[in-house]
Amino acid sequence: MLGTNRRRVGFTLIELLVVIAIIAILIALLLPAVQQAREAARRSTCRNSLKQIGLALHNYEETNKCFPIGMQSGVQRPNWRVPIFPFLDQAPLYKQLDLGQSFLGTALATPNSVLSKLTLPVYNCPSSLLNDNPTDANNTAATMAPDYVGIMGAWPDPAGRTSVGSASNYGGVYASNGMLVGNEVKRLRDCVDGTSTTLIVAEQSATVGANDIRSRYYGGFTGISFSGPISDTNPNGADSWSTGATCVQYTINAKTTAAGSDNTYDANTVINSYHPGGIHGLLTDGSVKFINEKIDFLNLRRICVRDDRQVVGEF
Repeated sequence: MLGTNRRRVGFTLIELLVVIAIIAILIALLLPAVQQAREAARRSTCRNSLKQIGLALHNYEETNKCFPIGMQSGVQRPNWRVPIFPFLDQAPLYKQLDLGQSFLGTALATPNSVLSKLTLPVYNCPSSLLNDNPTDANNTAATMAPDYVGIMGAWPDPAGRTSVGSASNYGGVYASNGMLVGNEVKRLRDCVDGTSTTLIVAEQSATVGANDIRSRYYGGFTGISFSGPISDTNPNGADSWSTGATCVQYTINAKTTAAGSDNTYDANTVINSYHPGGIHGLLTDGSVKFINEKIDFLNLRRICVRDDRQVVGEF
């Protein structure tokens, strides 16, 4: 007599749905961990890039007995990002350049045209969502837009000095109290407050609101529009714009623009990043620190200034 009970093979629909639901839950649990691991790797790469920039600046300082000029006049001349090329393993590229020719993105004279659409990984944060070579009204030749900006100082000055800042006709303020200053060179000895507590370069790799306002007017390598040192009378009343450095007047990761931070040529472009919670900053001693976006604003200004002689809190 044949048995009436047969051994069932396969899954019922309910069982299949349960398995799919379990897999979906596991993926949902795993995905944040994967994203965190990827961001950790990107942060490590970003940190290493800043360390390379720090080493390049120190090698330049050792060779020339000073740091490079933060931004130099006239506007077609290169900012600090160019003279450290040889110390970033870019000596062949540097030898191709003619420092007497224009570095403006709209007029890259031969042989400086090699910079057009150039991408140097050491100048880019891997977490950034921005275009390395943006093509817009401020960068028509698509020269590189670096994600790291020099620090010319901070405003208002933490020590209350008025002679270290100068109002721009675009509403911002230029400063001369940092380490990468317009039309001046600074030496290690000028960092009176201590090299381990003074920023020299910071991340600038995210949008402000929906806008890309990295310091990159006519490309990432141009200079400053006025000659002479920054003071309380210069650049007042002048056509003042620049690329390569910023005077910190606004908080890290500010979400809206204000006077001096709403154009790529302004003096007070925002330091920011897509890293959750803050930015990487290169200190003058060559070390790199992650700076929380909620840092007290007075303390932030103090670490951007080389000689205010103020006590720096934890950052």
